[in-house]
Amino acid sequence: MPFCFWLMKYLIFLFTICSSTALYAQKYDYVWIVGDNNQTLDTTHGGAIIDFNQLPIGVKYQYRSINMFMANASICDTSGKLLFYSNGCDIAGADDEILPNGAGINPGIWHSILCDQNNDGYASGYPGIVILPNPDSLDVFYLFHQSVKYIQSPIEDAYVDKVLYTVIRKGDGMSNSYNIGEKNVEIVKDSLAAGEMNAVKHANGKDWWIILPKRNSNQFYIFLFTKDGIVDTHTQTIGDMPPSDKEGYGQTSFSPDGTRMIRYYPYTPVLNLTFDRNTGYFTNYSTFSVDYGSDFASQGGCAISPSGRFLYIAALLQVYQFDLWASDISASQVKVAVWDGFLDPVAISFLTCQLGPDCKIYILGGGDTRYYHIIHNPDEPGLACNFEQRGLVLPVPSGASIPYFPNYRLGPIDNPGLPCTATVAVSSPPVRQHPGVRVYPNPTGGQLTVSLEGTMGQKHIVLRNMYGQTVKQVYVTGQSESYTLSVEDLVSGIYLWEVTTASGVRLGAGKVIKQ
Repeated sequence: MPFCFWLMKYLIFLFTICSSTALYAQKYDYVWIVGDNNQTLDTTHGGAIIDFNQLPIGVKYQYRSINMFMANASICDTSGKLLFYSNGCDIAGADDEILPNGAGINPGIWHSILCDQNNDGYASGYPGIVILPNPDSLDVFYLFHQSVKYIQSPIEDAYVDKVLYTVIRKGDGMSNSYNIGEKNVEIVKDSLAAGEMNAVKHANGKDWWIILPKRNSNQFYIFLFTKDGIVDTHTQTIGDMPPSDKEGYGQTSFSPDGTRMIRYYPYTPVLNLTFDRNTGYFTNYSTFSVDYGSDFASQGGCAISPSGRFLYIAALLQVYQFDLWASDISASQVKVAVWDGFLDPVAISFLTCQLGPDCKIYILGGGDTRYYHIIHNPDEPGLACNFEQRGLVLPVPSGASIPYFPNYRLGPIDNPGLPCTATVAVSSPPVRQHPGVRVYPNPTGGQLTVSLEGTMGQKHIVLRNMYGQTVKQVYVTGQSESYTLSVEDLVSGIYLWEVTTASGVRLGAGKVIKQ
């Protein structure tokens, strides 16, 4: 055979392998965008980035002029590099500049009030916005977003009345810039649930189903999204009617394998629906009750563990675990967390939930606060799930939001793949150290001294294992020159230390060996 023939075959093979690897990686959800109150030009406000490309995950301050509120969606390329994001008002690139024609998402009076007058993000319930890649292209994405109708007369009211989509395409040539194509295109107009818009992969592992209930109803709109856009829409009525006074106070979540959807409202039986990824219809449903006892739960959220076995219900001041594989789900209830009384300045409670790409579940810590709670081992029963209150400290207020991501890594029925990876990186990027912050001796057998010379105000000292789990933490107040931390009870190995200010600014980080 001529050499050019073999060269061509090799190049085709190499291209196929690279393309398959890129599609398999699908790190679309590896960067989360949070933060608001950008009018205050200091490092306690203005924006932050949560980066799952690092271990432990990287959290850094980044000023931006775009406020994140209830609507929160971002997307990376298959390697985990941020491409663009949206707060429901505008679409911005990784440089925080609004994309060409990216302003004016969800036009109307509600946009004028929240986005233009208040300089805030959009509010349509959670999740009310999601970015999906075109099933046949790595350079085209669809932003699906709920639009709110605001009425002042005869009575003031606001409700979701449309689902729209906007297309974002990569620019011409080798540029990494993105441009807006079709914008604010109407898919359906009806009285719809606030939030509760979920996406799940089709049985072919390529196309998508988008599921959205009608307002105060047990009827669901189900859309099929393919390379040609929305190609099919059907409705299905199934399950119990939700309480009209609880709209927007709960959460609807799919299991990572796409076979189950949970619809949770406080003080209402939990709706447990089975879903056929091939036909796009729910095939069965059941309900089970939550025993709140004397607990108070006016609002909350829910998420399902990576294996699909354990359901977590965040109910404002407590978190419950349920075994979805049990014959009696309600009887499997275990309380895994109770609010510990921490205020900053309000109660850091338990609300909306999201499974991360690191196989941990993150829970919004109440309103516009600086904390996410973490369930480190969600596939472990009971207290072994390792619930950590305020496990992720943000450098700025969260904007009362946590992003929504479907399981981008879900494959076809015969090869569903894994929804997440317990270890997503093996090293941290270099950190510019405060000259007075250091940890010694290293290695150590039992005691660590954390030098804090020249630092001001309260410091947060954290020690994590190589899985990113917090094993020691302490808040040091005043002008302490040093702090001694006992590590005698820890197993031998490598640990990651970090010192931050009360506002989350990193003063130093590194590794230490426990002998």
